[in-house]
Amino acid sequence: MATKETAAAPAGEATKRFLVDCDGCSYERAADGREEATRIGADHRRATGHELVAIELPPSVETA
Repeated sequence: MATKETAAAPAGEATKRFLVDCDGCSYERAADGREEATRIGADHRRATGHELVAIELPPSVETA
């Protein structure tokens, strides 16, 4: 799974948020931190064989 991150956040700031998006279907999930994004992507890839991308969300973007 590929990830695209913006510049590192200063120490003490909140965990980075990622949007995990599938190229093969409409699967899309928000994740708190790189580890969760990787886990979500690996689970979906194992189940479907699809490739996923995780994109870091800017701090101003909130997901439901």
